[in-house]
Formats: sequence, C-alpha cells, structure tokens
Amino acid sequence: MDVEITARVPSYPEIAVIFDDVFQYTEPLTASTSPSDVDRWDSLQHIALVQAIETTFGIKLSMDEMMEIQSVGDIERILRRYGV
Repeated sequence: MDVEITARVPSYPEIAVIFDDVFQYTEPLTASTSPSDVDRWDSLQHIALVQAIETTFGIKLSMDEMMEIQSVGDIERILRRYGV
C-alpha cells in the first residue's frame, strides 16, 4: 500500500529559496507547510508566490492551478505535472 508522507522535505530546493524571497520564511519546509504556518502567506503574497514559481521553473500556471496551491506539497504536484 502506497502512503504519502506529508512531513518529508520538499523535492525541489528552489521552493525554499522562493519561500525565503517571497515570505522571508526560513523555517524548514515540509509538504504540509501551508498558509497557516507562514505568517506572510496572504492573498497578495500568494500572487507573488505564483509569479516566483512561474519565473523560477519557466512555466505558466492556469487560474485553477494558482488556486490549487494550498501547501508546499501542492506546488510539488503541479511541478511534477509540468515535468519539471
């Protein structure tokens, strides 16, 4: 039986850099890190997060994908969809 471990370290080290740049968040990230863990992750900073993801990984997210991002794990799933 496959079980996803939500407390694992992100697969993409660039995500930690993005979180530092956008949110000034330097705590360890896990797949479950979400807006409730990051004080500066509000609606305006969410747009900055999306822009940083798009720029860093050379992708363009749809509106649905932008709204799908509710945790670091969500970002990783989206990146895998793009083959990044």
